[in-house]
Amino acid sequence: MKKLQVLSFFLCLGILCAPISSHANEGFSWEILSDQTEEEVSDDLFGSDSESEDTQEEDDSEDETEKESEEEKESEETEEEEPSLKGSYPSEIIYSQSEIEEMIEEKYEELEEAYQIKDRFKKTKTIDQIDSFILNFCGDPLQDKKIVFLGDSITAGNGGTLTPDGSGLDYTNFISKYTSARIINLGIGGAPFEGNDNDDAIVHRYTDIPKDADMIVLFAGINDLFAGSENFGSLDDLEEGTYCGDIYQTFRQIDRLYPDADVHVVITYPNKMEDYKEFINENWQDYADVQIELAEKYDFHVINLYEEGFMDSGDTNIRSAFFKDDIHPDDLGSEILGRHILVHLIRDYI
Repeated sequence: MKKLQVLSFFLCLGILCAPISSHANEGFSWEILSDQTEEEVSDDLFGSDSESEDTQEEDDSEDETEKESEEEKESEETEEEEPSLKGSYPSEIIYSQSEIEEMIEEKYEELEEAYQIKDRFKKTKTIDQIDSFILNFCGDPLQDKKIVFLGDSITAGNGGTLTPDGSGLDYTNFISKYTSARIINLGIGGAPFEGNDNDDAIVHRYTDIPKDADMIVLFAGINDLFAGSENFGSLDDLEEGTYCGDIYQTFRQIDRLYPDADVHVVITYPNKMEDYKEFINENWQDYADVQIELAEKYDFHVINLYEEGFMDSGDTNIRSAFFKDDIHPDDLGSEILGRHILVHLIRDYI
């Protein structure tokens, strides 16, 4: 009887334990736990607060690392896929380097022919088309240069859309779209060459040019025209405080202080201001000739927009299309002016 009671007790105990064992086996996948130790399985089943938090932090950290890695990879791929805005054109795919050089040389020859076009509006558009071709194929030959522009309101951007710093868009802003060169704009509205009673005159500001400038572009003179002939002076005298004398002083000192710089003198384009004879009674060509003669004395390059007839604001169509007023280009005018000046600047570097 006593043995029977003991046997019945163990039988009942087995029946009561069976559901618990069954639930435990069905609640977890063996495939997930098969590579874990008994201790790890125990932690998975019943939880270890500190280790669980550490594991979550490690998982989150790995997820963030993977995400950052993917973002960096996508960023690098995007940078490689985006075309450069610095004038590089995938022309090497189609043409060899020698073919590109030959085409560019032909385009410079076409520019010389374009300067002879009689219709001034057609001339300006034709020149800009040629300029655009050259810049699209030439790459970025000035990318390592520091270029300093010293000039008047045309360089300062007085006719362009105002920018956040209070200045206006100018031709140097558009030059920067085609080259990675470091560009420094020292243009001030109303600045003449002649420094008599004018602290903004070029003759007083050439020392603002950084000593390590690779290229210097001087673009001024139109304000001297309006100063009148009493300040014109003479190339035979070169008196200080005159147009001739102060250009001489400016060029001489730039040649002395910046012997390694490549200097370009821009002669202002033909313009409507020349028609106001009641105010000036002079010829802009006389003023341009002084800059040209003294530039040649110091072996400076001359970008003679006046002789080319480029962007002549005396033409109604040109003035309407590219100018804010009789002398200052608007944004589009500054863009085509910038392209043309840059085409001159790169001539000896391609």
